This record gives sequence, C-alpha cells and structure tokens, in this order.
Amino acid sequence: MKRRFYPLLLALLLVLLLIPGWAAAASSATEETVSLMIGGQAVTPDVPPLIKSGRTLVPVRVIAEGLGADVAWNEATRTAVITKGSQQLSLTLDSRTAQLNGKQVKLDTAPVISEKRMLLPLRFVGESLGITVGWDSSSRTVIANETPQVTLNGRAPEKAIKLYQVSDTMYVAADAVAEQVGQKGFAWSRPERGMTIDSQLVLPLKQVEDELGGSIDWNQKKNLVEIERLNHLTGVEQDGDRVHINMKLPVQANAFVLTGPHRIVLDLPQTALTDDLVEELKQKEQAASTGASEDRQQAASADDEDEQSAEDSDSYNDEQQAAASVPEEEPLIASLRYSQYSASPETVRVVIELNQKSAYNLAYTKDGIEVKLTPKPKKTGYLIVVDAGHGGKDPGTLGVAGNHEKDYNLAVANKLIALLKQYPEFQVVPVRTTDVFYELSERVAIANEMDADLFLSIHANAFPKPTTGGTETFYYNANSKTFAQVVHKYLQGATQFPDRGVKASGFYVIKNTKMPAVLTETGFLSNPQENALLTSSEFQDKIAKALAAAIREYYQSYQ
Repeated sequence: MKRRFYPLLLALLLVLLLIPGWAAAASSATEETVSLMIGGQAVTPDVPPLIKSGRTLVPVRVIAEGLGADVAWNEATRTAVITKGSQQLSLTLDSRTAQLNGKQVKLDTAPVISEKRMLLPLRFVGESLGITVGWDSSSRTVIANETPQVTLNGRAPEKAIKLYQVSDTMYVAADAVAEQVGQKGFAWSRPERGMTIDSQLVLPLKQVEDELGGSIDWNQKKNLVEIERLNHLTGVEQDGDRVHINMKLPVQANAFVLTGPHRIVLDLPQTALTDDLVEELKQKEQAASTGASEDRQQAASADDEDEQSAEDSDSYNDEQQAAASVPEEEPLIASLRYSQYSASPETVRVVIELNQKSAYNLAYTKDGIEVKLTPKPKKTGYLIVVDAGHGGKDPGTLGVAGNHEKDYNLAVANKLIALLKQYPEFQVVPVRTTDVFYELSERVAIANEMDADLFLSIHANAFPKPTTGGTETFYYNANSKTFAQVVHKYLQGATQFPDRGVKASGFYVIKNTKMPAVLTETGFLSNPQENALLTSSEFQDKIAKALAAAIREYYQSYQ
C-alpha cells in the first residue's frame, strides 16, 4: 500500500526526542551516534538521530511511518498535530502548553525550530499517544513500539508491566513480572541475555517463562501479551511448632500478625485452592451446619437428661477428679485454616491461630513455605520486667575504682529478681541475667510484646566532679509518675545519699514502653564514698530489698 505524505511540509518536519533522564548519556555538546529501533525494526532515517546538549533528535517521519501516527502541520498557527487512533496531540512552536484530546497539558521543554526542523519532546509525545519508549544506554539505542495490552492470569496486572520489541523478540520488565506473581527479588540465572532499558532489566518472554514457570504468550496480531502463572495451594500441614504450606510453584507470602486472638496471616498472591481443597472446605461447612442442627436438638432434650447427668457425676472416683483438676497444657497452634480470600486478583489466605504469642520465620522452598514458630513466654501473673542497664560491649559509666556500671546494674537486678520470685502472684522477666548486650529497642520490645505490668531499669550515675552524688529516679509517661514516686521513696531511703528527686526525662526505655516504667540512678560511681558502697554486696542486697518493697507497695496500693 502506497504511503501518503503532505507534500513538502511533512518532509521538513522533524521530532526532537527529548527524553528526561537521558541527559546523562551525553556529557558534552558533541554529536554522538544514536540508533533507532521502531516497532521492532532498526531504522536509519535520512537525517541521522543525534544527541545534542543532552537531547536526542529524531525525524518526525520515523514516528509517523514506524508507529502509524498521522502528522499535520498548520503553518498559520505553527502547530504540529499528531493523531494516532483516538488520541490527538497538538504542540505549538515555542509554547510549553500542549493540547491532548482538547485538554491543556504542560511540557518541560517547548518545541523549537532548528535547521528548519521542528523539535518535539518524544517521551511526552510517545506516552500521550500510548507508545512505549525506552533507552538502552549500553547500545545507545532508542526503542519505541506500540504498547501491548498485558493480562496476568486473565486480568489486568495491578501495576503496569513494560514491554519492548527488538526484531521479532518481545522483552519484558522481568522484575515487575516476578514481583506480581509473588517472587519479588527473584535471582535470574542469565541476566546477560537481556538488556537494561530505563534502568530496568528486561528479558525475552521465553526466558521469563522458563525461569518463573507458567506460560507467556505474545499474540502479535492482537498486540496482546498473556501471562499465565496461577499458583495452587495443595495443603497445609502441622509438624510440631512448624507449619508446611504446600504449593505447586514457589511463592513469597505477604505475612503479618493480628491479635485477639494472636494469629499469623499469610496472603499468597496469584494463588488459588486446588479442586480437592475447595471440595474439602464445602464438606466442612456442611458438617458444621449439620452439627449446629444436632446441637439444637440436644438442647431441646437437655431437661430430661439433667437428673441422669447428676447421678453420673456422682460416679466419678477420686482418681478421675484429681486428673480432671490438672489443667492440660495448651498446644502452641490452636488451629490452621485457609480460604480463597480474593478472586480478583486470586489470593489464598492461610491463618495460623496460636494459643500464645510467637515469633515466626519463613523459609521458602520450591514446594512452598515452611513457617517456624518460636513461642514467647506466656503471661501468667502480674508481669514485671527487670532491666539491668548496659551490658556486654556497653560497659556504661566507669567507677573511681575501675569498676563498670554494667556489673553493678546486673548484680542488683539479679538480687531483685530472686526476691520478686518469692511472690506467686508475680511473674518476673529479666532483660538479661548475664553480661550480654541488648539494644534499647530490644529491651522495650520484651516489655511491650509481653504486655508487662511494670518496667524497672537499674542504673548508676557519674559526673566529672567527684563530690557530686545522690539518688534520682526518672519517668516519662504520665502513667509512670506514681510508680516513680514510690520507687524513689524506698530507694533514697535505703541509700541515704543526697536526694536528687523524681524527674521526668525522655530516656528511650521509659519513653517507649507502654506500661508504668521507671529508670533509677542509685548513686554516683564517680563519687568515691558512694562507689565504695555501690560495689559492696551487702549494700546491693539493701538496694534490691528496697526496690522489691517499692514494687510490692505499688502492686498492693495502686493495682
């Protein structure tokens, strides 16, 4: 079919492919060779493309012929009108305002005339007309092609997936595909077979299909790329404190924790239940419905059975009653369940319901996911977290005898823990009982995650002036003030050091804990007299007893 062009005028029009972000490709005003790939075909126009002042110049006829756009020039208004399908774009010389389908849009660079040719910003033009434009810096090639329609498991993907045609091969933004099928961060085995376009790794469709699994079909006539990679959940199994989630294809879960009750939730993207699991869920629902009906029937006859039940209860022997009085230890995992959480996009949800809080770790395999659970101590009483400040690589302040604060803090904390454990109503959780290091955030997490009732952090002080001394107690949140006042009363009474008072301060561990929290500075290790007492085991016993008494008073009077 013979192509038609406006005589003379169309032959004079050129497009400046001004592509933001490509300026780095040219470090000077020197003209450099640029290749063109339009609609999959290498194009050599009569006016060679150039990069000048960081801008790529390409003749407008290349776009018109390669991508099927019509270009008209209005000499009176000095306007180029580019039409492709239902899209129409008008750009006027020296104006940064364009018209896209009758609406005004702003350009970062106005069209200009250079050597009797009009220069236009290509990426803006391309995206306005539904054309994909990319830059391969390694080969210095501009790649432009009509934007294919993409489907993922029969639906439009949640995020756009870029495709670029080179000869008869279609390349796809590989990481974008991997992420949307639940394989974010996928390690491609042969990335050198691809290209880097606009800082994205693009690989041939066949390679992406082979490495990710599933199928990718490119229908050139329909300009359609169909990606089919629907995963299937085949089962969920428990093995002690581990849960195996069995899949037909590898997948990465979106995992999060919910409370009330505590449960770990895993959403599996682009995943459906197998037919067997769908049928199994239907049967469970039917059984539950039947069971509910039977319960109602049993309730109706309960009055007739009350007398007989009373007689049966008398027949229990002492041994059976004793066994019944011993509570059974609850398993960590209360239940496992799964469902087709969403149909668009297909998402399976797996819920691991727990009888107590637990940390978890996900291990991904080619057959699915292994969830390893590590139960956290369960709250059984009035829970007090005792924090011996510093430790390990963090010695704290230095005493005048060369002693370290971390050792004093640990000694008093361990003595206090032993005293508090004498009370059955108290559950005592130490941050550390040995010379180890914990981040401040870890100390806070222990208290918050266990829903502690009190938090006490034990410290000693220092100051360059050796005569400075005294006992002081700190709190931050309003719910901690009363606890701080009680602790200080007993602590200062035990030390008889100068009273430095109760103060509000933003120490991390008392600022970020949710329960009443206090930090004590018993005395000054830099003061020779106070340091001699603080390093004495007998004095440390006295301090621990005072802190225990303070906690007992607060518990009995304010809780």
